[in-house]
Amino acid sequence: MPSKKQIFIAFTLILVIVALTGCNSSESKREVVVEPLTSYEPKQELELIQKIRNSRDSSMKLSELYQDITLIDIHNHAAENPNAVYEWTQNGVDRVVLFGNVSEPSAQRTDQLAWEHYRKDVSYVYPSFAGFPIYEEEGLSIVKEKLEQGYLNIGEIVAASSNSPVVSQVEWKSEHPNDGYLPQIYEMAANYHVPVLLHIDPSSGPPISHLEIALKEHPDTTIIFGHANAYNTPDNIKYLLDEHPNLFIDFFPGFTAYSPGSNLTLKDFVTLIEQYPDRFMLSTDSGFGLAPGQATDALYEIIDLLSAETAQKVAYLNYERMIELQPPTDTQIAKIKELATKLGEFKTYRLNKRMANELIFELEQ
Repeated sequence: MPSKKQIFIAFTLILVIVALTGCNSSESKREVVVEPLTSYEPKQELELIQKIRNSRDSSMKLSELYQDITLIDIHNHAAENPNAVYEWTQNGVDRVVLFGNVSEPSAQRTDQLAWEHYRKDVSYVYPSFAGFPIYEEEGLSIVKEKLEQGYLNIGEIVAASSNSPVVSQVEWKSEHPNDGYLPQIYEMAANYHVPVLLHIDPSSGPPISHLEIALKEHPDTTIIFGHANAYNTPDNIKYLLDEHPNLFIDFFPGFTAYSPGSNLTLKDFVTLIEQYPDRFMLSTDSGFGLAPGQATDALYEIIDLLSAETAQKVAYLNYERMIELQPPTDTQIAKIKELATKLGEFKTYRLNKRMANELIFELEQ
């Protein structure tokens, strides 16, 4: 039979073990955990679109008629405009993929301006960047840094241009879409699940041949052909879509509807868009070459021509999916842990990259 002393020692040891276990348990709870959110459950607006069409008022502008549907402009250069968000969302556009100059040193400044717009108006802006040299290894470091920081889109990159009076002259343009360090950038984009927006002109010949090589060699990279309908035909676009499942189309309806350089109508593209409803998205290109209001008017004109199912996809679902499935980066996760720990916010966060950005902005306030 154990002595009183032995019983006392055993009891003391039990108390110590319980205390230590409790401390360890307490310490384990005082931890910030960030888990990637890998699902996407979009808001459905089919009934809304059908209701709008069934009760349409012919006296209303299309922008007024469709003002309640979600609409994303996936290509906008207005980062230098301090009123960019207001000016591009006042007619019903809900979110803007925002950047400024492209493929030249000055783009590094406008990339930062796009980020500042984003911090100020997180609900309206998707920040993109285009200021990095294609032929220098430094460009890879810049791309990685921006992606880690939380930018949600790469581009517009001038991957080829000999016809444009503007971007054919920029310092950091590429000769073709598979040149310089672009292959490595495509791989990086795939790793981060971030789309790459390319400017390519002309829309035939060697630039397109090299685009096809890039698409085949980087099947996990989402490549968006910027304003692909500009000076192009539905047949040319159809061929690329038939052959390359990782190619998506930035459709600039303002060009087709209103540009003097267009010899087609929006109706000429409807059959193709309906054939590939998951591969088209809409943009204004900041109204390049158009009168004020025409770029946004044309967004609603093409939406009105499409079936409700396709209209919903091209208006927001296709691009929103690309954003919502991006995982948080190592840099974001480390920042969240640092900020939340300082504030004593010990919890588990399930976030995608966009949500991680917004949480960081909130914790920094």
